[in-house]
Amino acid sequence: PPVGRREADGRGPAGLASAALSSSSASSALGALSLPQPPVGRREASGLAGVLLAVAFCLRPARAAERPACGNIDECREVGDRKFAEADREKGPIVRLGQGVRYREVRVGPGAEVKMGDSVDISFEVQKTNGDYIYSLGRGRPDMQGDFGETYRVSLGAHDVPVAVEQAMEGMRVGGVRKVEMPPQLGFQTSDWKPEPSNFSGKQRMERYRKLLTGNGLQAGYNAAILFEVEVIRVRSS
Repeated sequence: PPVGRREADGRGPAGLASAALSSSSASSALGALSLPQPPVGRREASGLAGVLLAVAFCLRPARAAERPACGNIDECREVGDRKFAEADREKGPIVRLGQGVRYREVRVGPGAEVKMGDSVDISFEVQKTNGDYIYSLGRGRPDMQGDFGETYRVSLGAHDVPVAVEQAMEGMRVGGVRKVEMPPQLGFQTSDWKPEPSNFSGKQRMERYRKLLTGNGLQAGYNAAILFEVEVIRVRSS
C-alpha cells in the first residue's frame, strides 16, 4: 500500500520504532565509550616505572672520569700512608719500654703522679690486639653495665696487675689513661692472672685467650700479646 505522510516523515508506528532502536544503539555506544578503564595493577605500574627510569639513565649525559687528586698509584699510596700516620698520632704518642712492652698515652692526667709503692685505684679494660673486647671494670660496658665507677686497688710493685702494666703506670697522673701492649712473658702470668673478670662472659673470653698461649691439643700455643687500658682514678702515696 502507498506510504502515508506520517510514515514517510517517521511519525508513524514504524518510524517511531526505528528511531527508538537507533537511539538505543547510540546510547549503548556512548555508554561503552564512557565506561571507566580498570585501574593499572601494582606490578604493571612498577614495571612501567622501571622502564622509565632505565630510559632516563640511558639518556643522561655521560660524566667525564674524575681523576684523583694524587696523580698516580704511588702518589696515592703516599697520601694514604700520610693520612694514616696523622690519624694514628691523634690517638696519642707511643712509648716503648723494652722487652716487647709499649704503651700509648691516650690522655695525660692533671692530678698527682703515680710512683712505685703507691696505692692506686684504677678502672681498666682488657682487649685483644685487634681491639676485640675481653673484659673490664668501671667502664660500664654492655656486659658490665652495673660496674660504672667501680675501681680496682693496686699496690704498685706488688703484682696486683701484670708487670708490664706496673711499668707503664709508673709516672702516670690521676685522670690519665694509657693503653699497654704486653707480651705473655710480662703479662697476666706475672700477676697470677689478676685482676680476674667478675662475670661469666668475661671469664669465657679470658679462658680462650689462655688457650691461645698453651694450645688446645690440636693447635700449638703461641705468644699472643694483649692490651690493657688503665685509667688512674685515685692515688695514695706510700
